[in-house]
Amino acid sequence: MELQLSEYLTGEEYNQLRASVGWETLTPRQARDGIRHSTFLVAFRDGEKPVAMGRVLFDYGFTAYLADIIVSPDYQRQGLGSKVVRTLMDKVQKASDPGDRIMFILGAALGKEPFYQTLGFQQRPNEKEGHGMTNWVTVGENAKSNP
Repeated sequence: MELQLSEYLTGEEYNQLRASVGWETLTPRQARDGIRHSTFLVAFRDGEKPVAMGRVLFDYGFTAYLADIIVSPDYQRQGLGSKVVRTLMDKVQKASDPGDRIMFILGAALGKEPFYQTLGFQQRPNEKEGHGMTNWVTVGENAKSNP
């Protein structure tokens, strides 16, 4: 399989990848701005078609949040997810100084924890850390936090 590495993805392509794995799609503005404001983004393409992607939000201090690691179902179990994660982690490390310690954080999709453990991530909770948590909020006049 000859895939090309890209650092570009449109909001529409991003939503298509999200939909391919059963994730909720975003409004066009959210998709476009989420991609635009990512510190680093990588996508693998089969010709023109994006088949895998990931992005990272990095504070250039010590925290790097890996987000949206997606591999289209037809391309899964071929090492592509690992390539996405390793490429993003490498970009963060190259943007850091020698000796820096970087805390890579992610929220694994349900059932994908073993995949991330093969890349050195530790499942939470553990003896030092509690559960990761989220709070999806819908913006609007009468909006409330969504469980």
